[in-house]
Amino acid sequence: MLDKIRKTVEQICERIDAVKGRGEEATKQALVYPMLEALGYNIWLPTEVCPEYEADFAIKKNGQKEKVDIAILKDNIPQIFVEVKSIDVNLDGHEGQLARYFNSCNSVTLGILTNGIEWRFFTDTITENVMDSKPFHIAKLDNTDNGIEVLPKFSKTQFSPTSINEYATELLYTAKIAEFLKSEIDLKDQSPSEYLIRWVLKSPNMFDGIVNANTVERFKGITKSALSRVIRQIVRRSISAMDDEVSKPEEPQQTKPTLSENAVNIEQEAKDNNSTNPNIITTERELKFFDNIKKIFEEAGYAGKFIYEPGKRQNVPIELAYKDTTAYFGVYLNKPAWWFVRGYIENKTPWLGFNLPTEIAEPLISDKSSILPFNTFPGVRVAINSVDDVFKFKNLVVASIEATIKQRNTEN
Repeated sequence: MLDKIRKTVEQICERIDAVKGRGEEATKQALVYPMLEALGYNIWLPTEVCPEYEADFAIKKNGQKEKVDIAILKDNIPQIFVEVKSIDVNLDGHEGQLARYFNSCNSVTLGILTNGIEWRFFTDTITENVMDSKPFHIAKLDNTDNGIEVLPKFSKTQFSPTSINEYATELLYTAKIAEFLKSEIDLKDQSPSEYLIRWVLKSPNMFDGIVNANTVERFKGITKSALSRVIRQIVRRSISAMDDEVSKPEEPQQTKPTLSENAVNIEQEAKDNNSTNPNIITTERELKFFDNIKKIFEEAGYAGKFIYEPGKRQNVPIELAYKDTTAYFGVYLNKPAWWFVRGYIENKTPWLGFNLPTEIAEPLISDKSSILPFNTFPGVRVAINSVDDVFKFKNLVVASIEATIKQRNTEN
């Protein structure tokens, strides 16, 4: 999906000069519709991609009813509204009309404002059914850092009205918090903010006196020095860790590894990973879930195979382990980041999730009614009634294992 989007972006950027000065309709035809098509929508089917959509809430303006430039529908119900401006138009201040449409149609959870090159994505993270005044994501196709890696989330195969708010909130506030932390820590020639200094001084066991303007002024230099020291320590630790990794001697290649040889070590590592949070208790059902996955793993012939380990710069035996968290129970190969299946076993509505693209996973699911809305933890999820339902999705488990191994081995 992302490769197709990248190719379309290249084609769109090649058309910019030809479209400039030709108005809104040329922008739609040459720039906007190709992007919607790259996202998997059928631009030739008006019941899916409807131009000049006239909704029930439309009001008359200058004797004519207002119309949404493009509405993306499912089962004749609008889910996404797209407001298009000419490529020559700066989008600042043009979100009002889109907001009016969005706020009047409860089925719509995503509003898009675009001039074909800049795409602004809006939803309702603050008040339900009221479009936010600021976009949660902006993609600028003609920019080096163009932000297109997020676009597959809005594609026909991945878009979910029920989860867009959660995803938007994650994107929006991750960016906001990162920017805030950067402004407070990356000081360069400036002093720490008054807010940060007051927060530090009011921390437990920090400062017993009254924190006023004079106190803040006095602690500006001290706080800046402390921050600089912490940053230097973090940088030194990171560099030292990289040096240690590079300087490790290469271990001899094992000729005939088996799962059982390192099973004790890898399962002990899993227990260590799961013992840091006292609120996490690995249940009998979760252990049974792991045993079922392990059985599929072994029956598929992966025991004794190799996977590429970048840190060691060589192939190592594949090992199976689990990681229990408050959000999911994950099964992985060798490292927690190399997960291939996750489950929420103790939930009221238990599910099973796979580390596979939607376009690969969904065709392997015979019971389409079991597919759950997109979730950022596993991506593709299916509903299960018991841990033994894992075997109903054996082909997905195997496909996810294979995809994980292939991804690691391409780094070799």
